[in-house]
Amino acid sequence: MKHKQALWRLALALGIAFFGTGGNAQAGSNLVVNGNFDNPENNLLGWRYKFDAAGESWYANNHTLVSVAENDNGRKKVMKLHGTYAELQVPGQGVRVDSHPIPVDLSKGRCRFSIFTRSTGPTCRILVEGFRWAPGVTPHADPANTELRKCYRFSQVYFGKQQAGEMAAPGPAWQKGSTVFPEDKLSDQARKNLAQIKFLVIHIVAIGGADGDLFVDDARIEKI
Repeated sequence: MKHKQALWRLALALGIAFFGTGGNAQAGSNLVVNGNFDNPENNLLGWRYKFDAAGESWYANNHTLVSVAENDNGRKKVMKLHGTYAELQVPGQGVRVDSHPIPVDLSKGRCRFSIFTRSTGPTCRILVEGFRWAPGVTPHADPANTELRKCYRFSQVYFGKQQAGEMAAPGPAWQKGSTVFPEDKLSDQARKNLAQIKFLVIHIVAIGGADGDLFVDDARIEKI
């Protein structure tokens, strides 16, 4: 456990040096830790899939439904979210995975978020969210998701010909979805909220649709 924590702290420290403090990340460099789910020590390093904090009882068994498949339709080491009627429909909380916080300075430019997905049944909601420090938390170099507060939601990612909708509906073949943020035109309030962002979190939830698996691979956030 200590070794895994050390790996994550090293990855986070590199991220802060890489983008968060200087804003000098090279275009095309991936800011997502273990976005290919192939870390040899822990395939899910950098991702939160066990939700056991106060108010998260809806997701008590979430961690039993998230895994990494060795091979799937030509791709190796892909994350799998397994959903049944209980998770996808009633009560329908979904099967959820969030990235660990990614330090960022959005005043330095725009980013592109991209991800590959396929589904054998579930629909999904995949997007990047902006976070700030929660009230009362002293900023430090190793934040937990629970020490932050959401302050912004960027556009949802869709796949194939779909361009809008409450849920994305990826098909059975691998498809790439992407979005660029921040948006060009923002309200004054949106700009104020945007200015508060210290971290990005990729939010993935399999919800709705039919029983089956949502597969995810190659999650990337790149400066453009």
